[in-house]
Amino acid sequence: MSNELTSADTPDTYYAPAGRDTPQVFARKREIVSRTPLLAEALNAIPGMVMILNTHRQIVAANRAMTRVLQAATDDLLAKRPGEVVGCLWPPEGPDGCGTSRHCVTCGAVNAILESQTQKTQVVRECRIQTKGDSDSGAMDLRVAATPIEVEGEAFIVLAIEDVSDSNRMSVLQRVFFHDVLNTAGCISGYADYLARQHEAVDEISELLVRLSDQLVEEINAQRDLVLAETGDLQLQVDMLTTKQLLDDLRGQYLKSPVAGDRSIEVRNVWGGVIWTDQRILRRILGNMLKNALEATAAGGTVAIGCSEEGDRVAFTVRNAEVMPAEVQLQMFQRSFTTKGQTGRGIGTYSMKLLGERYLHGKVSFVSREPDGTVFTLTIPKVLRLEAVKPAPPASAGE
Repeated sequence: MSNELTSADTPDTYYAPAGRDTPQVFARKREIVSRTPLLAEALNAIPGMVMILNTHRQIVAANRAMTRVLQAATDDLLAKRPGEVVGCLWPPEGPDGCGTSRHCVTCGAVNAILESQTQKTQVVRECRIQTKGDSDSGAMDLRVAATPIEVEGEAFIVLAIEDVSDSNRMSVLQRVFFHDVLNTAGCISGYADYLARQHEAVDEISELLVRLSDQLVEEINAQRDLVLAETGDLQLQVDMLTTKQLLDDLRGQYLKSPVAGDRSIEVRNVWGGVIWTDQRILRRILGNMLKNALEATAAGGTVAIGCSEEGDRVAFTVRNAEVMPAEVQLQMFQRSFTTKGQTGRGIGTYSMKLLGERYLHGKVSFVSREPDGTVFTLTIPKVLRLEAVKPAPPASAGE
């Protein structure tokens, strides 16, 4: 029996309370705020984005910094909710806009507002927002502070927003780069030392050193490509390749990787055609998918990779038997989100989306459910036309 809701079953909200002030009530609250000049002056004195919300999370006032960053007049922001003015991807999926979709459960801004209303105190949260522009998707990392105030007996929330996209991104990139490179370099150093003391192991250790050296170069290149991709400076090179050879090569490469352990990799249901695309970027995306699938698979399990023809496009799939928690699924492609704690990457799936959609002109998606497990799919054109690749937009709303 299907678990999908019919239109008659659709609730008013999947998370935060639905409902908005009537135009008359909203105008009255707007007037209350407007006739408090000291409040407006205080807001405009703050260099970051600040807005005042009514109890239904609608904007009744915004400072100059916010209108400047969003390139919008104040009247264009009024009565809307925060996610609706910053370009969040998910308000259209909620029954009543921002705060009411399934994805809003994990939104730091919505949770800060709700907690501030309930606890009657300032609440500060980190917030990752996926955005949708005219031609591309992006991401923002924000720090939001929600503070309850009362004006003429009416309750409001002052919401201050700080864009921390740049600092978060650099922190993640630096952490990943040093963690991975130092680990690989340490292995190379250890094997080299062993080789110097155990001459009979020359052949075996030499092979390991070659493999680790290749891994070190690949990790450095991966970080370089991600930085260039985010700034719009990544240069593509279209090559011809066969899908079967590509998947066989990836299988062989990752079977030798420590992440494979005693797990199996199977190549299944492969359309053995020829495509023209950037081989380096395609390998990077599929490699990330394969590595994530291996990490999620229990010892003795199997990860399956394959591809199928879909008209003038080809769909690559990576499948494992595990099902991800709903909270993880909702945040899958957010830039700084990781399921691995502080030492985790937090950029693997984000980079799949960035490289696969912006640069290979494709579509990256996933399904994770019983009994199928988790399947990541990259669908790209058989022939990549460089003129179709769009330059990267600014990394955050504040740039």
